[in-house]
Parts: sequence; C-alpha cells; structure tokens
Amino acid sequence: MTVTSTAGVITDVPVLDLTGMATAEELARVREIRDVAVVLVPESLATALMAIPMTDVADIVAVPDGGQAQVHTGSLVTSGEGMGDPSAEDTVLVVTGTLTITSPVQRVAYRRLIVTGLVLAPEGSEGALGGAMTRLTGSVEYYRYAEGQRVVALSGEVDLGAETLANRGGRADDVLLVTGRVVVTGPVREVGFQRVIARGQILVPREDEAQLAPVLSAQGQLAWYGGRPRVFTGDHRFGRAFFELFDEPIGVALLGDVVVDDDVPPELVRDAVTEIALIGTLSASPEVVPVLQYLTTVKHGTIEVRRGHGDDT
Repeated sequence: MTVTSTAGVITDVPVLDLTGMATAEELARVREIRDVAVVLVPESLATALMAIPMTDVADIVAVPDGGQAQVHTGSLVTSGEGMGDPSAEDTVLVVTGTLTITSPVQRVAYRRLIVTGLVLAPEGSEGALGGAMTRLTGSVEYYRYAEGQRVVALSGEVDLGAETLANRGGRADDVLLVTGRVVVTGPVREVGFQRVIARGQILVPREDEAQLAPVLSAQGQLAWYGGRPRVFTGDHRFGRAFFELFDEPIGVALLGDVVVDDDVPPELVRDAVTEIALIGTLSASPEVVPVLQYLTTVKHGTIEVRRGHGDDT
C-alpha cells in the first residue's frame, strides 16, 4: 500500500494490508488508521504499529516476516482439499465476508486462518477447522455432506420465490446460502434444500414458517411478516397520493430507510395500512409517528420524527 506523506490517514477499508512495508520508517508515514476491520502487519513491525493512533480498528494480525497474506473481501469458495494445499504453508488467509468450503476438511495448511463473517463447511471438518482457526469474528455453520451436492450462494438484494426454494432440478441435500437484503416472497409450499442459511436483513412470510423454520438458520435482523403485503427494499418516500391509491387496506413490509411525507395525515395511514413489518428506519411527522408505531408489529430499527420536526422518537 502507498501512503502519501501529506495525508497519511487510512480510513474505511475492510482489510488494511501493511505486510509490504519493510521498515519502521516506512510504516511511520501512516499517521492515523480509522474504521478498519483488520490490519495486517509484519511481526517485526507490530510494536511500531502500536505508536500509530487507531480508532475503530476491530483486529490486528501480525504476519510472520517472509510470509504471505492472502486477503479476500466478500465470498471465497474453496474445497476441503484446497484448504490443505501444502503450497499455502507460509500464507496467512484472511477472509472478510463468507468462507464456503464445499467438501470435508482433513487438514488446514495455512499458517494462520482469520475470518470476519461466516464459515460454512461440511460436517466432519470440525476438528481440522477448530484447531486451525486463529481468529473468528462471526460464526461457523456445518452442513451434512453428500458427494455431488451443490452449495448455492446468493448475495445482495435477493428475492426468494417459491420456485427458487423448491430447488427444481437440484437435490434434497443441496445447501442454500443467502446474504444481504433477503425477502422471501412465497407462498412456500416446498423447500428443496437440506439447509437455508441466511445472513443480513431477512423478511420471511409468517404463514410459511412451518415450511422454512425446520431448515432455516438466520443471523442478523429477521422479521416474520403477516399476510401478503407490499414489500419495499431500499430508500423510499411515500406521499399522500401513494396511500390514496389503495382500494382496500394492505400490509407493508419495509426493508431500508423510508420517509412518509408531511402531506400524509395520520387518519389516511390508519385507513390504508393494516400492518407494518420494519427492518430499517421509518420517519414521519410527529402526528403520524404514533400511528406507525401502533401499526408496526415487527420492528428491527427505528421509527422516528422526521428531521425538521424536533427530536427523534
């Protein structure tokens, strides 16, 4: 990494790799480190690193001098055999996100294994992974392994419909991994995966709980919503005209940051909406906020007075 002598401030990166620096003088060009999940530094410079002001740094990893750092941000998929590759013996593997292993792990060759996020691995890998995991910030999920099975990974803004969850053309021992903003749209009549592992912000129909609950492993913000509501993900603004369109009251599922405009009276919201499931932030005028609080049956986030109308609620 190149650090300019004029600024020397490094901020807002998942992994800061300083292993390319050879001397304390070179490291001294870094004046401050802020908002970094993992800092990698050569062992010989670990003491010098402590002299640099750091704010909101989750972890510091000293890499043996002469070793390599293999850094992955996002999703890394590898086999159990790949984890035991002898060529990795001088390498420190750092994963910020998801490490998915598609076959049993017998041996981990990496000098150090550091994961911030999720490790997904077959049953039978517990001994090898447990002994090799230098540091884990997150969780490990083990699934039942079968030769030829698939691990299907979806990420980002994910809508899971009935056909996807039925896994047509797949096998009953396949595994589904979804990360990010996940909305199950249903109705779910069949789940064709042995496990559905979800991480992030997750909206699931309450009426599909019987089908999904036995196979679902969720971590993050999970909301079981009622009925078949309108689902909105991302940032939205709703004005009076939006609520006046409804012929009959509906449920609303919100995943993101939503603003209700000032031209919306509280009685219109009460007449138009039967139920709100919220993951995120919902803001409105002081008059509308109590109605939103009353209608919200599931809340992971905040309902607040919109800026310009006084203190948050």
